[in-house]
Amino acid sequence: MCKLMIQTRYYLTFICAPILALSVDSANATLANCVPPDQGAYSVFLSEPQYTSAAFEDREDMLKVFDRLQLHLDQRQDEEMAGITSDVNFRVARCENRVPALDGGDFTDDVVRNLYTRAVVVEIWGKLDAKRVNGAPLDPEAQMNYLIVPIKRGSVSGSDPKLGIQRFTYPDGEIFATDFVDLISNMDLHAFVATGIGVTAFDAEEYAVAHQMLCLAHAQLGKTAHRLAATPSTVPQSEKIESLRVFLKSLASRTIVKAKSLSPGNPPTFAILQSPDNPCPGQGDSS
Repeated sequence: MCKLMIQTRYYLTFICAPILALSVDSANATLANCVPPDQGAYSVFLSEPQYTSAAFEDREDMLKVFDRLQLHLDQRQDEEMAGITSDVNFRVARCENRVPALDGGDFTDDVVRNLYTRAVVVEIWGKLDAKRVNGAPLDPEAQMNYLIVPIKRGSVSGSDPKLGIQRFTYPDGEIFATDFVDLISNMDLHAFVATGIGVTAFDAEEYAVAHQMLCLAHAQLGKTAHRLAATPSTVPQSEKIESLRVFLKSLASRTIVKAKSLSPGNPPTFAILQSPDNPCPGQGDSS
């Protein structure tokens, strides 16, 4: 059993019974270990994708794109990832040779627990494909999976672990690109990163960060749900996203209550300006 003993600004410290003092790879021999690039930051694990011969000629070709993607995400080179503001410290780890099963079966309770204790908020993995014309790859396609670690872990009361793994196929409605980096670095990924940071920050009693990220995720996932609802085959997925949004909004409300209770005489600014009844104002919906 793990017990939360210390809560630092961006890193959760747990004391665990010896049976759970396992590295990720020892918890599951098929899943290679990956090291967070900065122990003082929230981490996103970018795992090596599976791929077809139409997408890449060989692994070296794939790794060039993998490296570009990691740098693109880690440096927040696109507008939406840059929306996760600079005062929130998170890094994207390059997890070469870590190739999770597409069905998510590698993410056992022990593996997820280990990720959570190291402040990993999201893991990304999947399979890349493309069409080839005259030997050149065109129209990239991706089946991407997102492990939202604190949701899958069920670390906060009210979270549903069944919503902790999300699967998407791209291109999809508004999300399309001529390059794998642009296809994968999309609004869904950014929303799930904000979700993972928000829930983890709540558990660490970093309520200002939690509120900011939860409301950001709630807004971005509203766009995702709307896009999915427009296609009959993805309506059930849209409903799952809406369920996640309901939880995030309720948790944003709880951040205000918790922040006020910790400092009743001098609550933080966000807790003064926002109401628990409407914790994320200006988002234009009722969910």
